[in-house]
Amino acid sequence: MNVSLKSFFIKLAIFSVFSITILLLWQQYATPRFQTNLTWLIWGFFSLSTVLIHLSLVRIEDPKRFVFSFMGTTGIKLFAYLMIILIYGFLNRETMLGFTAFFLTMYVLYSGFEVFTLLKHFKK
Repeated sequence: MNVSLKSFFIKLAIFSVFSITILLLWQQYATPRFQTNLTWLIWGFFSLSTVLIHLSLVRIEDPKRFVFSFMGTTGIKLFAYLMIILIYGFLNRETMLGFTAFFLTMYVLYSGFEVFTLLKHFKK
């Protein structure tokens, strides 16, 4: 494993501890209306998807291809995540608010982390 990937996994581990803290605080203090039984699944989903997307994007060396791939991945990811929220909402109306709020919170956090790490990676 090269130094850059090792550094990414260390940063992801630290960030995951931070996001687990948010998850635990969410479970402890959020009102029942904003609770969901899927918080750990959502957290795992975002952790895994961040790893997979990062690994696929750092392999690209051509700047033009990287920009195209990053924008395409971001667009597809946003659309897919919206579909997940909509499908869940149609199937589980009573718990939709908690699922959506936590899902979007994790989306914003992990997307920010992803952009931050990619900027650091390609600054070199």
